[in-house]
Amino acid sequence: MPDSPTPPSPSPSGDESQRALAGPVLLRSAIALVFGAVTVFWGAPTAFGGAWCLAAYFVGLAVARTWLLRRQGRAADSAARPSGSTRVVASAAYGVAAAVGLGLAAAPDTVVIGIGAAIAFAATGLADLASGLAFRVAGQRRSPLARDEVITGVVHLGAAILLPFFGALGAHALLGVAGGAAIITGVLLVIAGLSLRHDSPATAEVA
Repeated sequence: MPDSPTPPSPSPSGDESQRALAGPVLLRSAIALVFGAVTVFWGAPTAFGGAWCLAAYFVGLAVARTWLLRRQGRAADSAARPSGSTRVVASAAYGVAAAVGLGLAAAPDTVVIGIGAAIAFAATGLADLASGLAFRVAGQRRSPLARDEVITGVVHLGAAILLPFFGALGAHALLGVAGGAAIITGVLLVIAGLSLRHDSPATAEVA
C-alpha cells in the first residue's frame, strides 16, 4: 500500500498561543527583578559599575522583547498578532535601548549616564505604550498583554523623565530610580506571566 500522506502540523490554538507568551514575559520580569534587587542591595556603586549594570538590564530587556515578538507572531488568531509596524517599532526601540546601554560604559560621569539611561527608558517605554494601545485601533481584539504593556510603558516613561535630574546625585541615585521602575514592572509582569501560564490549558508550548 502507498504511504499515507503526512498530515500537516496543527496550528496552535488561541489558548496555546497565550500560554506560549508566558516564557518571554516571565523572563523579562526576572531580568527586571534581578536588576531591581541589585540596585537595592548595592550600597556604593561606582559610575562604571552602574553603567554596566544598566547596560546588562537593557540588553536583557531586548532579548526578552525579541522572544516575545516571535511568540506573538505565531498567534493562531491573526487579530492577536502585532502589526508589522508595531513589530518594527518595538524591535528598533529595544535595539536602540540596548545599544545606548552598552554605550554607557564609555560615559565620563553620572550626568551623561543619567541622560543615556533616560533615552533608553524612553525608547522602551514608547514601544510598550504603542504596542499596548495598538490593539485598540480599528476594533482589533485586545492582546492579553495590552493593559500590562500600557502600564510598563508609562512606568518607563516616568523613569525617563526623572533620571536626568538625579545624575548629579551619583550612581546610587540613578540606580535607585531605574531600579524602582524595574521592580514595579517586574512584579506586574510576574503576575501577567503566571496568569498566562496557569489560566490556559496545560498544552504543549509552541516551539
